[in-house]
Amino acid sequence: MSQQHVLEIYEPYEYTGPNPLSVEGIAVLLGPSRENYYLLQLENPFQFEQEVIEQVLVVPRYNGDKIDRAVSSACTVNIARVPTGASLDGKTRVTFEDFLRWGVGKISPCPGH
Repeated sequence: MSQQHVLEIYEPYEYTGPNPLSVEGIAVLLGPSRENYYLLQLENPFQFEQEVIEQVLVVPRYNGDKIDRAVSSACTVNIARVPTGASLDGKTRVTFEDFLRWGVGKISPCPGH
């Protein structure tokens, strides 16, 4: 069962696109530095600079917060974007080459889900 979330964008400050974003949780992936990243699919992809953003990865921003918190409740997160044309569907791990650091925000479960 996929999980629906709302992702609020706090940074980058110059971001003027849709906010908050409706996203669907796809998978928790093992990342570099032994951190777990939560892969999210945007309900409505959008353009940022010269890229079309379709997927983002989030990781809890504060030490001590586990990925489960981002998956199941509200959590402040670092956000990385997956480059245009790339898809992390079906992957179990990611490397620093798979994403671009982007900003900070907060993920919350969709109301009513």
